[in-house]
Amino acid sequence: MISGDEKGAIFCYQESVKLRPGIPDVWYNLARLFEKTGERKEALATHITAGKLFPADYRFSAERARLLAESGKYTEAVNAASDALASAPYSPTLLANKAGYLIFAGNPDEARQTAEQALAIDPGCALAYLHKAHAESLLGNAAKAKETMETGLSSVPDDGRLLKLQANLLIRSEDFEAGLASIEKVLLLDPNDAESWSLKGAASAYLGRKEDAISAFEQAMKLDPKEKAYRQNRDAVRKG
Repeated sequence: MISGDEKGAIFCYQESVKLRPGIPDVWYNLARLFEKTGERKEALATHITAGKLFPADYRFSAERARLLAESGKYTEAVNAASDALASAPYSPTLLANKAGYLIFAGNPDEARQTAEQALAIDPGCALAYLHKAHAESLLGNAAKAKETMETGLSSVPDDGRLLKLQANLLIRSEDFEAGLASIEKVLLLDPNDAESWSLKGAASAYLGRKEDAISAFEQAMKLDPKEKAYRQNRDAVRKG
């Protein structure tokens, strides 16, 4: 439920855009406030309107892309990201984000190329390494994906997202000990990530460490009780 203070703030910003429609920050703050209060449709609509008013301000297209992607509309998110890049073509973050949207839109080859563009601008862009490796994995090139992960981790060794994808790829390639070691590093960085506990459970189960696997899946269940797969995996280990 939206508090009285938040309703008042939204009203003030709405009045501000009526009085000062030519100030982009007012529109941007209104959209972010809508999102903060859970009114995501209104936030998206505000970014769309502001994007038309201020086509050179990449923030509105970038936020529109993010909101669309979070709603599962990945093709639309790709188009919005392209609009943002028209104003900021050398932003490694925008390129990396677009690569991620392309992956989920079912275009891993273009995603790989887009991630490479981001890395050409910023060789330390962790998100670009992440999406490039993911795309290479989807394209069936596990060796290349592993190489990309290693290069990325040499640049940003403590990035939890890279370590988690590395663990996932190692487990898929049946290198369970290395996968477990990688996910343990992730859990040191973020012990409240349910997916990481699930990966630890999977690696432990494949290694025959039944109690460790059960414990890890149960921790994942505590952190994300809505995810049914964690319970199913725990029960499967118990029966095995």
